[in-house]
Amino acid sequence: MENSEESCIEPYYPSIDEELVGFDDYAQNIFKYLISGGKDLDVVSIVGMAGLGKTALARKIYGSLSIRCHFDVVFWCSVSQTSNRRELVLRILKQITRDHHSNYADLDYPEDILRKCLYGKRYLIVLDNIWEVQAWDYIRQCFPDGDNGSRIMVTTRNEEVANYMTRYSDPYSLPFLKDEKSWELLQKKVFKRGNSCPLELVNVGQLVAKKCKGLPSLIIMIAITLSEEREASSWLKVAYDISSHVFDKERSMMTIRSSYGHLPDHLKPCLLYMGLFPKDYEIPVSDLLKWWIAEEFVQNIDTLNPEELSEICLHDLVGRNLVVVSKTSLNGKMKCCIVLDQVREFCLRKITEEKFMHLIVPYSYPDQPEEQRLCMYIHDRTMTSDFKESDQEFIVHPKFSILDRKNPFRLLNNLKLVRVLHLLDIYLDNSLAATFQSFPHLRYLAIFVKAFDFKWVSHLLHLQTLRVRSSYIMISPAIWKMSKLRHVDINEFPVTVWDEDDKDDIVLDNLKTLGMCSMSAADMTWEFWKKFANLEELRLHINEFENHVPYHFCFFPLRLRCLSLSEIFLTDGLVSSITNLRCLETLKLSEIYFAGEKYWDLGDSTFVQLKFLKLHRVFMTKWSCSEESFPCLEYLVIKNCPKLEEIPDSFADIPTLQLIKVINCSESVRNSAQNIKEDVENTEGNERLQLHIPKNY
Repeated sequence: MENSEESCIEPYYPSIDEELVGFDDYAQNIFKYLISGGKDLDVVSIVGMAGLGKTALARKIYGSLSIRCHFDVVFWCSVSQTSNRRELVLRILKQITRDHHSNYADLDYPEDILRKCLYGKRYLIVLDNIWEVQAWDYIRQCFPDGDNGSRIMVTTRNEEVANYMTRYSDPYSLPFLKDEKSWELLQKKVFKRGNSCPLELVNVGQLVAKKCKGLPSLIIMIAITLSEEREASSWLKVAYDISSHVFDKERSMMTIRSSYGHLPDHLKPCLLYMGLFPKDYEIPVSDLLKWWIAEEFVQNIDTLNPEELSEICLHDLVGRNLVVVSKTSLNGKMKCCIVLDQVREFCLRKITEEKFMHLIVPYSYPDQPEEQRLCMYIHDRTMTSDFKESDQEFIVHPKFSILDRKNPFRLLNNLKLVRVLHLLDIYLDNSLAATFQSFPHLRYLAIFVKAFDFKWVSHLLHLQTLRVRSSYIMISPAIWKMSKLRHVDINEFPVTVWDEDDKDDIVLDNLKTLGMCSMSAADMTWEFWKKFANLEELRLHINEFENHVPYHFCFFPLRLRCLSLSEIFLTDGLVSSITNLRCLETLKLSEIYFAGEKYWDLGDSTFVQLKFLKLHRVFMTKWSCSEESFPCLEYLVIKNCPKLEEIPDSFADIPTLQLIKVINCSESVRNSAQNIKEDVENTEGNERLQLHIPKNY
């Protein structure tokens, strides 16, 4: 329930400050009320028609670090017009408890559990795009009034809904932008980096802004076209093209179609693919990028690997205002994204036009040319046992394409070309293991089973991503012959099990991430890690040496950028091995012990590139280091370290440090964090360093 660094997420909206042109006073007033208003639970409503910037305003406020530090629990929920109310409660419950594997769907009264989870917490729940009073009547009982300043912030197009939900504060009704504000927004979107509009375009630019009738979303869309055309005649054509069709749905589609037409060819399938997701669905970026790669929408170009290229593609779509990044992690990376309603609707139309995808419905499909890939999206509401097609390619996505829970492969048995199966939300029967023989072209596989045997997938020579949640892992050396593996994410499994005769043949040059794995410290040699020469992310549990020999000779892959270690004794030798990783940017230590005196003295050790450090259940009492120990550190998270007495005051001298987050630690640790923040403010005269200490710990 707590705001861990995984859940303390910063919503991001492209050029958010620019999009809030004209609404600064609204943002300031709402922000002030959320922080300093009365103690009673209250509902803060933002009302306006589509395109006025309700969601952008709410995200700006919700994303403030001060807001996230003030509330113990913060949660954003996009509510669509057709949302199932029970599913809405279950979705909020899963996110707040961070439990995505329990079968909440079978609960009789999930509302009661959600209420208990929130009881005693100061919370901020955002319900974005709520349409009907019935939805509010159903979920309002879930939100207890603890007399502690909890808030519910909603956005809605329906003024009646906002008035119905009102408790103490009146709804904030957003007006249309005035002409001068529309022109200000248009300039900022067209002329980036503070560049001014050329004189010859000012008059026609003001006309374009006026014709947008004060709709920020339309201004932003139009700005994409104007930024690529710098002739006055072209701008004038745009102005009169939209003059009498601002509220026309088809004309809105034409605007998006124009933006789509200007996309490079490699971005078009990436965007259309995102149209397959339900309205308001927050797409996990990490998964999305892997799916794009698996579907071969992005491939190696020059020195860029597929992961880098796919991230660039997403940034490009975000920069063009076709995709919104809804959440970022603490280190600023994109975590979830959303396709705007108008863009999604356009994608669904285009998907049908180009036969990129079909829903499964009870009728036959026309024959397709052999060279054309037909991607078909399986939706549980359109499933039919009458569908008998074979040799088609399916995209099977999470949660909303659950199929038949008793036999999820009922309609996939004869589909030979499927590349992506993401089934982590379905508990699979082990008897279905043989079904994987039917999918030789799989690139991405994520499953949830009681027991997992590597032999089930050893024939999948094209597999790039393997994710498994299981209570029991049966090892087979065949896994190490799957040379195209890039990402392996399994509960915990030993990495040293292979046939001795084949040991020299094992080289996984493509492997980028590996975890959660366990191995003996004695096996952590240069010779071993050469087999994973390009590994960048490793989550590892190091087994004890025989006879309890200290870890003096551990080695790690030199290209590591992210390292997570758990359940180990931290020794000088191990720390020295970690500091040798010159590319390391993220270090997470969990369940860490010390032999003898519980004192971590870094001495002259330097983590030269480390930006993110998390200490979770590190059982030390004293900790000493200098500012030279972490010269590039930006984020420090200390969680459940009850024996630690204080944070070294040298952290105040690290110029790059942006945030210290302390969760469930002693009062002296919290005080030392506060002292460091005050030291920075007194020395630098600014609030460069933020402090986050959740309440009620």
